[in-house]
Amino acid sequence: MSQVMKTSSPDPLDTVSFVHSFRIPTAEVKHMMPHKFVTAHQYSLINWQIEISESGLPGFIRNIIDPDRRDQSVFQLVLQTAGLREKCPPVRSIEFKIRVVDIGDKEIMSPIRYVHPPGFPSRHIFNSSYSTPERGPVQEFLQSVIGVKLLENFDLDIQTLIVFDVKDFLSMENLNLSIGSPMPVELNFRYNLLMNQKFHNFHLITTTGQGFPCNKEALFVASPYFRKNLTAEMTYFQLRARHLEAIEVAITWMLTETYHPPPIMTPELADEIVKLTLIVGRGPNQRKLLGSIERHCYEELVKNHEDLEYVKNVLLVAHNNRLGSLQEACHACIITYHFADFQRDMIQNPSPEFTDHGAFHQQSVLRGVRDNYARGLLVKSFTRKTSQKSN
Repeated sequence: MSQVMKTSSPDPLDTVSFVHSFRIPTAEVKHMMPHKFVTAHQYSLINWQIEISESGLPGFIRNIIDPDRRDQSVFQLVLQTAGLREKCPPVRSIEFKIRVVDIGDKEIMSPIRYVHPPGFPSRHIFNSSYSTPERGPVQEFLQSVIGVKLLENFDLDIQTLIVFDVKDFLSMENLNLSIGSPMPVELNFRYNLLMNQKFHNFHLITTTGQGFPCNKEALFVASPYFRKNLTAEMTYFQLRARHLEAIEVAITWMLTETYHPPPIMTPELADEIVKLTLIVGRGPNQRKLLGSIERHCYEELVKNHEDLEYVKNVLLVAHNNRLGSLQEACHACIITYHFADFQRDMIQNPSPEFTDHGAFHQQSVLRGVRDNYARGLLVKSFTRKTSQKSN
């Protein structure tokens, strides 16, 4: 049995650092594929890809505005996020170190370093990335090495050091781009239809026989599903939901586009809410509701990270409902705390839920975990306490 590590709340100034290195022959740089790796710590995981990119303006434009460099390629070291996660935390620092070495790791020329400014990646035309400048010492270094006949038998050794504040790296605020608004204290007409008992003239029934009181006319106006299925004589209607809380969250969102969180979010309840909103009508801002559900599930994942069965159940919900940020949080949890037990369980108790591919050849759950684990092995990590303790 693998030992589960106890965790405590990080100090605001604690940092976690990740070091990734790779080598590529100088003669192969122009045809290289991106190198992929994973940074994982506790409940948070980021997929990355890094490459030396031939970048800059298209050649015909560069020839016009910069004729002195018309025959030169512009090489940059480009680091991008590349996984399912919707939003990533800001970095405290990123440092690139580039060396030219022989087969015995002897440096052929002086290495060069570049430290990227902290924060979020720079936005370009098509994507965002942390990259070295198009002009300056790094570009000149790469230009002097790549494609040069004298150096074609040597390798470029590229080391990347990424540093995060632990609090930022683990924060659920850096999980999603958008979430639903909370229910307001001051209720307007739409909320009164939902909350005020004097407007309640109808019940939505769970499969267990529990009833959710609501306003029939509001349902009819808000959802094509109810317009199709409700008749004038009906006083109740059964939904394919076992939990009363699932109906409450789905109907609240449908009528008000605000998130009314259940007291406790379980994997089964999260799955039911997502599926129910697809049935009754999700509205134009469904991504915000899914963001709220992901954050709520993430909170519960942090509380229950020591329970492998719980983590597996959350992972299945995230995978089946395409909640990418939550899915990678579950991968991080398994990789950090449970990987040996997870592997043993998959061998002793194989399950189609984990091994089968989804629609359109979607990657299986098991393959996703193993791929991220393998990419994580390419990275060394360490935490550092930078806070000053008072005497």
